Amino acid sequence: MGTGKCAVKGNGFSVGDCVVYAGNGICRINDIRTEKFSDMEERLYYVMNSVYDDKAKFYLPVHMDGSCEKLRPLLSRDEILSVIDKSEDIGAQWIENDESRTAVFEDVLKSRDISKILWLIKILHVHKAEMRESGKKFRACDEKILAAAERGVKEEFAFVLGLRRDGVIPYIVNYLTERRDSEDDERRRAGADRANTVHYTIERAKQQGKNRPLQEGAL
Repeated sequence: MGTGKCAVKGNGFSVGDCVVYAGNGICRINDIRTEKFSDMEERLYYVMNSVYDDKAKFYLPVHMDGSCEKLRPLLSRDEILSVIDKSEDIGAQWIENDESRTAVFEDVLKSRDISKILWLIKILHVHKAEMRESGKKFRACDEKILAAAERGVKEEFAFVLGLRRDGVIPYIVNYLTERRDSEDDERRRAGADRANTVHYTIERAKQQGKNRPLQEGAL
């Protein structure tokens, strides 16, 4: 398994780079060469293979409008942890109408914003658990969105972090659980520090009161 590190040069990529190819997952650029297909003019192409399926081969014109938007370098480990953290801060209400909800969720997928996609995975898993507990079926439209959201995240996170794809969601859950526990410990320590400070202040005031001489006329 590769490290997932990409060496991006200027606005393009080099042979050997690993990239995220929109809609096709993680690919390795094996060649950059000119090709001529059927009646199309000769062009310079990125020639790529999926890192998870050597038989999946793709040709993407280097200078075609929108080509740069279809490719991006992989996230680093630190960037992955950052987007996981950021996803926890995204809040939104569940949309009851199927058509409206699907439209919103599809926009999230198209945005390619990993933090929002992680939020989408989380909210769908929570809703799926609620449906199961109430004896109701998880809607097919939601299942389709969840599968699409998980596919891209699992591939990239697994490749960069050196995990199996089925270990990505447990990894995210464990990371967030540990983060919350750490934050709870920090709040408890801060509360204890504040309590100790208040106690010290009160005791010091009492001691100062005992040591303060009586003023004339106090009796």
